[in-house]
Amino acid sequence: MSGKFIGTKEQANTFVLLKEFTLREDPKEAVCTASALGLYWIEINGKRVGEAFMTPGFTDYRQMLQVQRYDVADLLKKGKNRIEMTVNAGWYSGRFGLGETSKIYGDAPAGMLSLEVRYADGKKEAFATDERWEARESHIRFSGIYDGEIWDFTKECKPLTPVVAEYDESRFVPQMCEPVKNIERIGVKRVFYTPKGELVYDFGQNLTGVAEVKTDEDFDGTLVLTFAEVPDGEGNFYTENLRSAKATDKLTGRGAHTFAPEFTFHGFRYMRVQGAKLREENICALVRHTDMKRTGSIRTDSKLFNRLLENAVWSQRDNFLDIPTDCPQRDERLGWTGDINVFCRTAAYNYDIRAFMKKWLATLRQEQLPGGEIPHVIPDVLGWSGTDAVWGDCVTMIPWTLYRMYGEESFLSENYGAMKKFLQAVERSTENGLVMRGHQYGDWLALDGEKYFSSSCRGGTDEYFIANVFYAVSLGIVAETAKILGDEETSGYCAERRKKLLSDMEDEYFTARGRLACDTVTARVLLLHFGLVPERRRKRLARELNDMVAARGYHVTTGFAGTPYLLFALADNGYAETAEKVLFNETYPGWLYEVKLGATTIWERWNGYLSDGPNREAVSMNSYNHYAYGSFMEYVYRRITGIEASAPGFGRVKISPQPCQNLLNIRAEYDSVHGKILSGYEINGKEITYYAEIPEGVQAEIYLPGSEKPEAVGGGKYTFVRETASAFPGNRA
Repeated sequence: MSGKFIGTKEQANTFVLLKEFTLREDPKEAVCTASALGLYWIEINGKRVGEAFMTPGFTDYRQMLQVQRYDVADLLKKGKNRIEMTVNAGWYSGRFGLGETSKIYGDAPAGMLSLEVRYADGKKEAFATDERWEARESHIRFSGIYDGEIWDFTKECKPLTPVVAEYDESRFVPQMCEPVKNIERIGVKRVFYTPKGELVYDFGQNLTGVAEVKTDEDFDGTLVLTFAEVPDGEGNFYTENLRSAKATDKLTGRGAHTFAPEFTFHGFRYMRVQGAKLREENICALVRHTDMKRTGSIRTDSKLFNRLLENAVWSQRDNFLDIPTDCPQRDERLGWTGDINVFCRTAAYNYDIRAFMKKWLATLRQEQLPGGEIPHVIPDVLGWSGTDAVWGDCVTMIPWTLYRMYGEESFLSENYGAMKKFLQAVERSTENGLVMRGHQYGDWLALDGEKYFSSSCRGGTDEYFIANVFYAVSLGIVAETAKILGDEETSGYCAERRKKLLSDMEDEYFTARGRLACDTVTARVLLLHFGLVPERRRKRLARELNDMVAARGYHVTTGFAGTPYLLFALADNGYAETAEKVLFNETYPGWLYEVKLGATTIWERWNGYLSDGPNREAVSMNSYNHYAYGSFMEYVYRRITGIEASAPGFGRVKISPQPCQNLLNIRAEYDSVHGKILSGYEINGKEITYYAEIPEGVQAEIYLPGSEKPEAVGGGKYTFVRETASAFPGNRA
């Protein structure tokens, strides 16, 4: 059974539903089932039910709502019992989206709960929310995802009027992925006063979560806690990049309290405290994100590079809070499709994201437009949709990536219909065979716009060139998917359409003498990486790419479309040494430049923070915790350590390391669905030792630099010693 959804006549932002009941004996079994139009948490006899936060999770409430089940027998007792459910507006009716948008899914929150008890004699009792339950105000006077949470223990919690909210129970689904939990506690690393005299606590790590603070017995007043990612150029507390998000928690009380917000989260490293100076031991940061299993890790002898690797993992953790968000700090925190598309394979190496992405993809399918267009964010709270390259192609590329990583055909079969509808939508944007219409994001945030290193958002690569590239990529994926699923007709059609598209692209974008008309780094990267040009053109394009990268000082000037594939395009076409120079460049713009400036996560923009502080020309769109450019880590797994799937789900494995002169040793592990795969090397003077581990029952080929043929091996541990010189042949083009 399930209870009714109960809200309040007063449409309170946060309220409590409660019921007292009597049990004739200690229960043998007891199950609590709950959900909310909004967010909720439950207490039974003063003890928290479960360890999850931000339940029931973020879905399109109009189409799907998750329901959680808890074993609560240990919390109940013979005699009187009390159950309380605290409900908040959350994503359902609170402020969320862009600007001051609110009430996206409904006018006010409501909670639903049922409790079923079974005694030793087999008899059962049930209690479920209805209009007879009590409702009252909460000590949480307000909570908003962007604005923070306000607790007041000094005010009376007045009764409220319960009312029934209608909801179609056919939309219920069980919890689909791991819950959001408190994953880690981080203590204060430094306490200081800014030049303006403000008291700031530094946790040493940009993270997603909340601060837990404890007040002493003699406390009497209000604490105001405000959160920020970076200081300004003078060392003062800086929140301009949060836009309208207040990111502020308040606690009013007397005496000892432990305060940790329930229904909000912040992206922060620094916390400003007003109202009292708290002892360091009374404060910690609670890191909150989806409780996924860690599957991949990389360690090297370089402290600086290790920090960069950690930054990519932290940005994934911080932005995998129930959905894959773009950022965790400002008034956005949306499931942008382009961001997760380019980062998906890196994410799947680092963590087991199967359940996490299945939930998100289910929402994507529900929200795809009838014509096949894909919303730019999932869940779709903006109402923006289209066939934008990279962003729209998430519907084909992400399922394919997950299939390759995990070997689960369901990623293809579940999304196949959506893939085909998307291709039909793209086809409607073509003229004379090429995509020529519709909104595009281009090479988002590339630095090669009108002015070199400008703050132009779309970069210098022709937007429709990029659109045609990714149309070809999606056509290829759907052709392969159709073949796997036994749809030969669609497979043949997509293969032929792709062939015609590539011919049209060659006619459109190459001159008669072979010059690429779209003269950018990203254009060459995309053609080379995705194999979209005839072999006769590859060598010239690769040489031009290498020359262009060298001319830019081995800096990264590409954006969201080009950067994930830049290192691959260089290394796979004979310019691994150039790729290494780019990856290990410590000056602006580049990955290690951020680390040298103290970054502990990946930035949204290459020019997000400059030598004199935050970029003043990009205040309104400048996150210091975006995972998209963390996609470089895929290159480290797949090329430097060479862990590659030769068959879906790593049923067969290829180990093909490409050592870096900047790393004397590196070790990567990936816990695949078939078991742990390990690859690494260690340089000792004139000798380099390679080592690998293959799971039992898995066949692998090990390709070593300088060797004429691979080593075919089965499960086991392997070591190979070679001359160091063989590992560094330089650019081989």
